[in-house]
Amino acid sequence: MVRDARGPFYGARGFPMVTRGGRAMNVAGKRVLVTGAAQGLGFAIADAFARAGARVVVTDLGAERVSAAVAKLPGATGFALDVTNPEQIADVRAKLAPDPIDVLVNNAGVVFGGPFLDVPLAKHLATVGVNLSGLIAVTHAFLPDLLARPAAHLVNISSASALVALPHGTTYAATKWAVLGFTESLREELWVQNRANVTVSAVCPGFIATGLFGGAKPATGASWLTPEAVAAAVVRAVQKRREFVMLPRAHRVLYALTAGLPRGVYRWLCRRTGVSHSMVGWTGHRAT
Repeated sequence: MVRDARGPFYGARGFPMVTRGGRAMNVAGKRVLVTGAAQGLGFAIADAFARAGARVVVTDLGAERVSAAVAKLPGATGFALDVTNPEQIADVRAKLAPDPIDVLVNNAGVVFGGPFLDVPLAKHLATVGVNLSGLIAVTHAFLPDLLARPAAHLVNISSASALVALPHGTTYAATKWAVLGFTESLREELWVQNRANVTVSAVCPGFIATGLFGGAKPATGASWLTPEAVAAAVVRAVQKRREFVMLPRAHRVLYALTAGLPRGVYRWLCRRTGVSHSMVGWTGHRAT
């Protein structure tokens, strides 16, 4: 495989590659922790795993929200969790220690759209805190439990904006680029350490119709993704041990076509297809 400037997912002809890491996993009976799971994409992921027979652990801000989500999921448990609070993370892990998790889905995230200088610095820093620092903190706490399992899986929800510029969503895109780099690097580190029992995946969806990206406009040829479609892709990634997932198909085609293009041509194509203007009308809420 030839690694071009757009990352490790493109072969010699620039087409996106979906890689797999080992034997398939049956998620029935597995314990799956999902962050940011009280609503939106996180709840859809929790629901999809529950329907596949997994024992789901719901975590999110606010005990009432968590309880409401748990009540809708057969066999689920839940805990209030702020991913930016290491003490809370450690407390949840301690409570789960007698029955450790097999799968961790880092989904919690926030978005604050708008021109970079119009968004208050506090919101930029909050985006980094939740989307990146929080993800790293949760992974750092629970990775030892995953490594101790015969077969386990770590899924990090990144974004299509990890592979393309996103004006009016600069810090969000920056965190998702970082999440993708973290995911790739951690996966390679585990392989170097001969710890192939843990598969590490990055899922990179386009705009999802949860309200988080309200007012945004998908690029030409793309469409809004449903939370259920993305959740199904996450479950399949774990079942088939896929290391990288990008959706919808239009995004895969766009990235394949733009891989290796001169920068000027790449910018022209992004503007022509609406990628560069997709967040201009953003009005969405802050939490997944």
